[in-house]
Amino acid sequence: MSLKTLAATVVPAVVLLTASLAAAPPLVAEEVASMEHLLEPDTIHPATADQFRAVLEHHRGKVVVVNYWATWCIPCLQELPELDLLQERYGDRGLVVLAVSMDDPDKLEDRVRPFFAKRAPGLVSYLASAGDNSVDFVTSFDPEWLGALPTTMFFDRSGELTNVHLGRMLYAEFEEAVLELLEAAGGS
Repeated sequence: MSLKTLAATVVPAVVLLTASLAAAPPLVAEEVASMEHLLEPDTIHPATADQFRAVLEHHRGKVVVVNYWATWCIPCLQELPELDLLQERYGDRGLVVLAVSMDDPDKLEDRVRPFFAKRAPGLVSYLASAGDNSVDFVTSFDPEWLGALPTTMFFDRSGELTNVHLGRMLYAEFEEAVLELLEAAGGS
């Protein structure tokens, strides 16, 4: 094949590929940027169950504690500072604490973000929404969930859900559950 024939074949293919990428990327680029922002958020972001599943996958290899909370739930409010402390103490050993607000998405800006920033500034939180019913969001991870808040789920380093706790937990209970998972995986 001559250089002229090769150029005549390759150049149109490159032009076609470039044109097709230029036509499609806004949606693809937005989705990629959106997921990157969800993986390392700087504030509370709405997320679907599928997006949150990707967040959990991103943290595979770490012990992950997921706490479902709401601004109107008094026991939830008592747990947030304790979860914040748990993250601070054990984050360097492979712990990730993620909070998921069950609040109305309309309250995100005026209530949820300011409230969470004050109560648990060291934690990462999401809002169970963006097209999902918040109950469906939680039951996609635990089909037997009874709707109690707070609910805390514990995932081991392989990403397996190992324990679900309904209702208020004390710091010592969080710590015991987390240490068991960290030590079971050789993370001590």
